[in-house]
Amino acid sequence: MPESQNATADQSAPNDLISFPKVIPDGRFRRGVRYPQWFLLLVAVLGILSGCRSSRDLERFARRHREALNQALGLDYQRWPSDATFLYLYRCAEA
Repeated sequence: MPESQNATADQSAPNDLISFPKVIPDGRFRRGVRYPQWFLLLVAVLGILSGCRSSRDLERFARRHREALNQALGLDYQRWPSDATFLYLYRCAEA
């Protein structure tokens, strides 16, 4: 049975959720950036999948799951991203 084109395309694509946001260009100014864009996008995706509907919901999600995210991703953030951080990210995103 011949391989489909989708199977060939999937071979070259990254297999984890973290690799996708890391390749998106960051449109924010470098000064004052506390969190990498890939982390904020990952938190936003996980929050939206968990039912978050606003930037305030995302802030609460990040606060509630900060320790688990730090442990799972090997990070050491002492604070969580605010709702304004998510709004700024969306405003500066090149989509």
